[in-house]
Amino acid sequence: MTDKDFVWRDNYSRNNGSERDQLENYENIRYEAAIEALQSKHARFVKIAAAAFLILAVSLAALVFKGRNLVDQNQVLLIEKKLGRLESEFTSLKVYIASKLDQAIKEMERDRNTATTQDSSAADTSAPEEMEQENIKPKVHKVLQGESLSRISRYHGLTVQQLRAYNNLGPDSIIHPGEELKLTP
Repeated sequence: MTDKDFVWRDNYSRNNGSERDQLENYENIRYEAAIEALQSKHARFVKIAAAAFLILAVSLAALVFKGRNLVDQNQVLLIEKKLGRLESEFTSLKVYIASKLDQAIKEMERDRNTATTQDSSAADTSAPEEMEQENIKPKVHKVLQGESLSRISRYHGLTVQQLRAYNNLGPDSIIHPGEELKLTP
């Protein structure tokens, strides 16, 4: 989701509830489709890699058995070493792909949960929550190079307007690396 999409969604959430429900349904469908696409790509890649590995193993076995009389013991050991290396590379590649897929799914779920949290927190403000926030020490975020208010607010589950209000920032205010922004009122 880009910064423009986030600002649009934030402005859109002010409209009536049925439009917000339609947007949430659309986002859920979009996230589920993206997760399914990633999973199918991962499954296809694993199948292709497994097939290639099996073909290589069968080819090596055929070479070893076909030329058994011509091949000496050193060549067999060399082939076995190469096969062992291929096995370990395949295993590490499979683990790497699985971790990247898990990471992408977790990021998408975190983005979806953040969007859901923002919608529910904007509609649900009560006096006990305000008292709780007064008892909590204010949290701060130290601005890093390349960060924007939009990115910071998304990361901490806030809207850009909330972040601006907590830090007395106007619409044209600029943030700088090293600056500390309050995350609570």
